[in-house]
Amino acid sequence: MNDQPISEQDKRRRRGLIAFQIVCYGYLLTMFLIQMYMYSTRDW
Repeated sequence: MNDQPISEQDKRRRRGLIAFQIVCYGYLLTMFLIQMYMYSTRDW
């Protein structure tokens, strides 16, 4: 059926991990930017 199912699974898993990391870092960066924006707009 498949000549190399293990490498295909590995590639898919690695791509999934990279996408997951990008989403996590993007979410954290977005929260940080929103906080900085709120702090900058608020009058101290």
